[in-house]
Amino acid sequence: MRVFSTVLLCALALPALITGRTIKFANRCNQDIWISPLTNAEGPVLQPGIVRLGQGASFTYQIPDGGWGGRFWPKMGCDGSGHNCEVGQSMPPCLPTGCDPPAETKVEFFFPPLNNGYDVWYDVSLVDGYSISSEIIPSSIQGSCTHTRCAMSLDSCPNEREVGDLRVIKNGRTVQCLSPCKKWNYPPPFGLGRPEMEGNGLYYCCPTPPIYPEECRQSLVIQTEYVKLVHRDCPTAYSYSYDDEAGLHNCPNNVNFDVNFCI
Repeated sequence: MRVFSTVLLCALALPALITGRTIKFANRCNQDIWISPLTNAEGPVLQPGIVRLGQGASFTYQIPDGGWGGRFWPKMGCDGSGHNCEVGQSMPPCLPTGCDPPAETKVEFFFPPLNNGYDVWYDVSLVDGYSISSEIIPSSIQGSCTHTRCAMSLDSCPNEREVGDLRVIKNGRTVQCLSPCKKWNYPPPFGLGRPEMEGNGLYYCCPTPPIYPEECRQSLVIQTEYVKLVHRDCPTAYSYSYDDEAGLHNCPNNVNFDVNFCI
């Protein structure tokens, strides 16, 4: 995850020893959801992997003491194994018609080793798109260790002048809203299938190099209706790559989190 390449920035005094850290997921939606975790390269895989949550149900992942970094996202209408989902099947095994675009609302975490003095970092990421509302609540709120949430209506999903309609429509209803970058680079029928290194893809997606953070923060992407919408309705979430000031948050090393979907 690009946002965590520079997260080990400051150390705190070592906290008192504790037994571990957790992320508790709760489903407040009016249907079942499946929580899908993805670990960063070479990190420990969280068990039991994909988890089904019925309406009102919750599940707690234990974070390895040696540290963990990765993301989670919700899927809907899945089979018994948590695959072949109607919405959110953006990674193999995909439907016969192909993978969905990765436009799910994502929650991302970076946990350094327990008690090593470094902060935990987290965010709600809409860099690829948005699907359902979510929030992250730390066990102890203080300073930059804060409640972050996004409850944006899919009815507000905009039409951009260059890339067009950002809605992902399945079976006649809008199920996701693509970011301008994902609309640019994802294959048809959902996207335009154009390379990030071509034309304004450079400024919607900010591949590094050649587009570095400060250039990205002053580029075309911040003028898009999508980014304006996220900054208005979800001011503590990531709306594009390098939207660090709005989206990236940190807490002391010994924090636990609650994550709620359909808030």
